[in-house]
Amino acid sequence: MDFRRLKAFCKVFEHQSFSRAGHDLYLSQPTISAHIAALETELGVNLFDRTARSVIPTAAAQLLYSRAQEIFQLLARTKQEINELKDNVAGEIIVGGSTIPANYLWPKILANFLEKFPRVCVDLRVEDSNNVCSMVLNGKLDFGVVGGIYEHHDLEHELLMKDHLIFVAPIAMKSKLPPRIVPDSLKDIPWIMREKGSGTRQAMEKALTKSNIDIRDLNIVAMVQSTEALIRCLLAGIGIGVTSKLAVQEYIQSQKMFEVNVEGINLERNFYIINHKRRSLFPAALKLINYTKKHAKELIFA
Repeated sequence: MDFRRLKAFCKVFEHQSFSRAGHDLYLSQPTISAHIAALETELGVNLFDRTARSVIPTAAAQLLYSRAQEIFQLLARTKQEINELKDNVAGEIIVGGSTIPANYLWPKILANFLEKFPRVCVDLRVEDSNNVCSMVLNGKLDFGVVGGIYEHHDLEHELLMKDHLIFVAPIAMKSKLPPRIVPDSLKDIPWIMREKGSGTRQAMEKALTKSNIDIRDLNIVAMVQSTEALIRCLLAGIGIGVTSKLAVQEYIQSQKMFEVNVEGINLERNFYIINHKRRSLFPAALKLINYTKKHAKELIFA
């Protein structure tokens, strides 16, 4: 079976489109069609049902795609293991991180790691904690770093480091907030809130629950999908928010924001490395996991 045809088939299967598959592989649509036709002739089955608007995989295509993924993974693993024998770590690593790890932890880690192993290519995906965990489970990521725990029997969590979350507000709000803030007074303040599934939000909900505060009772004026969006809303003076001190330290130092002290609430949380318990990782991915465990704390606080 020709591997070029198999790659073309996988792209058509993933996109359910001959033209998009050709775009990904830098091949013309007629070439993609010829590869699929040759595979169908070789196997004696139709792999796709063609309609005017879509390309629908058949049951045979479902089976072939599953086996093709196993073949490509086995080939990639073999190449990496051969490189390991030559003491040459190389290959692609697909990793995921929730917002804070992806933007404030991974860049320093990867800069040092890639300097040491220049033949590695890292594909970094940024998602909320729940999505990172889901992508590890379905094999779309080799491993991830998240700020929240996703309970699943196939997921392994290992504590990487602690993150200090803070209440933070724009400097313009300093005169409007009471000098002494207790948990009950949080209900009267306008809030910028991270989305459900965010590790930051999970940590905040947990801390508020300990002080008998329901997050639904807060005056939430804006909901955002990223730390960067939260920072921009803070700078615009919309309200108060919770985020990692790592993300806003420069704004606090430049006096564009200030840390809000709330009596009796501790917002410290953990970052975890997560991986699939039943999936074997390539040597390069294992190298990056071990490097991350060893150097995360010293790099992030450097």
